[in-house]
Amino acid sequence: MSPSVTTREANVRTGVPRRKRWLLLFAAPLLLSGCSMFTSPSPTKSGDTGTTTGVTGANEWLVVAPGSATPSPRPSAGASPAPTVTSGFLPLRPVVRPTPSPTCARDTPHFNKINALTVVPGTTSAKVSWYNVGGYNIVEFRITAISQDLMIGGQRDVGWVTIKPANPCGYLSATVPNLDRRTGYVFSVDAVVVRRSGDGTHAATIFRSSVVRTR
Repeated sequence: MSPSVTTREANVRTGVPRRKRWLLLFAAPLLLSGCSMFTSPSPTKSGDTGTTTGVTGANEWLVVAPGSATPSPRPSAGASPAPTVTSGFLPLRPVVRPTPSPTCARDTPHFNKINALTVVPGTTSAKVSWYNVGGYNIVEFRITAISQDLMIGGQRDVGWVTIKPANPCGYLSATVPNLDRRTGYVFSVDAVVVRRSGDGTHAATIFRSSVVRTR
């Protein structure tokens, strides 16, 4: 019997043609590797980070251990100085009460400082007093009051009270009328002197009070 006849008879007995057997040999590894694509690998831990990663199908997931929130730092605030109430004018020198003398020297007003003014308020007027240092060039003193209770529109002008010194030195007083009741005022005294050059006069404030309210 010839070999070709024997092989043909064997193929006929098994019922599988030679070409199909070669296809089965190549297709078997592909089928085995394809099955592994549908199985999920076991989760793995990465180093010492404490996180667990894994793959489920085509979606990745990450598990992170929860932490605790830390409050933001706050700047330390130092002690702030207590607010003080001022009248908006320069600070005043304390009241100085010199002893007047009939033979006092004729001094001149010092315009580089402002002394405190003594005020006794009434209902619609106030009495102010100050010390006159004297001076050969003093022409007069002008006294006024400035309201500290602002109103809508123009502020009422109290006007000036003029006092001419009779003595070379000593205490002087004046009454400021035309004031409003229950109103805060700042009183001031200006000295009018003849300029040393003889050209006109010069006026400046030498006494001023704090805020004083009428009754």
